[in-house]
Amino acid sequence: MIHRAAATRASGSLAVLTPPALFDAVRHARRDLRLVMRSPATGGLVVVVFSQGEPTMVFSPGDGRSVGELLLAAGVIDQPTLAMLVQERPASGSSLEDLVREKTSLTRGEVQRFLDFQARMRMLDALVWEEGFFELEEYRGGGEVSFSLRLPNLTSLLVRARARVEALPRLVDRLPASPGNTLVRRRRGGARPSDALQAGIYAALEQPLLVPQLVARLLVDDDLVLDAVLDMVQEKVLAVQPRAVLAPTPNGESADPRCGALLRAVIEKVRDAEVGQGAVALWVVLVSATPDDATHVVSFLGGEPGVVMVSDPAGVSTGLASRTIRLGADGRLCLLAVRPESLSRGALEGVMARCDGVALVRTSGEEEELDRWQQLRRLAEGPGFGWQPLLLGLELGNRTLSWGDYPDATLTISEWETREPSWLVERLLEGLLAAAGCRQSRQSEGTGNRG
Repeated sequence: MIHRAAATRASGSLAVLTPPALFDAVRHARRDLRLVMRSPATGGLVVVVFSQGEPTMVFSPGDGRSVGELLLAAGVIDQPTLAMLVQERPASGSSLEDLVREKTSLTRGEVQRFLDFQARMRMLDALVWEEGFFELEEYRGGGEVSFSLRLPNLTSLLVRARARVEALPRLVDRLPASPGNTLVRRRRGGARPSDALQAGIYAALEQPLLVPQLVARLLVDDDLVLDAVLDMVQEKVLAVQPRAVLAPTPNGESADPRCGALLRAVIEKVRDAEVGQGAVALWVVLVSATPDDATHVVSFLGGEPGVVMVSDPAGVSTGLASRTIRLGADGRLCLLAVRPESLSRGALEGVMARCDGVALVRTSGEEEELDRWQQLRRLAEGPGFGWQPLLLGLELGNRTLSWGDYPDATLTISEWETREPSWLVERLLEGLLAAAGCRQSRQSEGTGNRG
């Protein structure tokens, strides 16, 4: 089913209009559009910006494949350089890709290779989604529409996506740990292989690398790299081992069982029957006026990082953290902390438009922080058509402060860093459930007043 508000906007179910069908329709329309797709069962979210029907930017928040993270994982730039680029971006008004060209010795062709790889991998993820929902709208953007991606045709991408989704789980199961925590190294005395991909892997392993780092250095699809690595392990050319973890990350599995029920209750309230059936993941974006406040909260809550492309996943310096907290057998709370200024407009609006909830983290009562919240709130509310995320004010401090125009609900927690992560997860879910209940009450009363 497609829901239309005007000729420039449409939304519907991916079970009816599949991602390949949407890509094909946009290509034939030859218009400037933005497509946002969500897979509730996996928590996946992909934003694609099109110029004259051709994709020019593919964004997937927190997947560890931003251009900066790819360059860092590939050893092309170091952590201080990435932090400097992210910090300079708001003042410059340039995209991260443009800053990389200006501030490093990388050529346009080298940056293009990383952009093409990033876009292709994100499209391979989304092309095989069979359930979920989408929103397609006309988009007049900034730098996003100036890029020119060099991608295979849709038929080739679809064939590759289907092969990858079939092979990847089987290959990952053969690793000693998750890809982001699996180290690959040469075996002493192993002969350099003659196969082109295997030879490239062998050459890249001058020192042991994590699987995502190896993928970034080769810019070859992860399933193909893993297949070649495991063949070389069997031939005793390479060895794989789990990376030592110095301190275990708090895991959502240990949270009170009540969290699973709370998660389901929120999902049932925020999604209608068509898109809510079978959904097990709740997507919440945390933002803050002070750059790293939201990042600190998400990192504190624990859970499983996404695909971490760097050996030191200290996302505080880049203002980004992504965690998935498993609640029960099939429930997942997907959390993403973003620094709004570090994202392009097309990416930020796309993420805010299709998440389940937006939580503004406040740590002070300064007027600047309140003004920033109001700007982000208007961005999350969008033009009033279709999907609209829940709005939760998350106050971390010892006093309750005015929010001006109030969100759907507010939650105040004092001395939060002394609490157990599972306790804080439960409070966050309770706040979102309260926000969903307040919104339902206002809608049933036919009033748009906030309170």
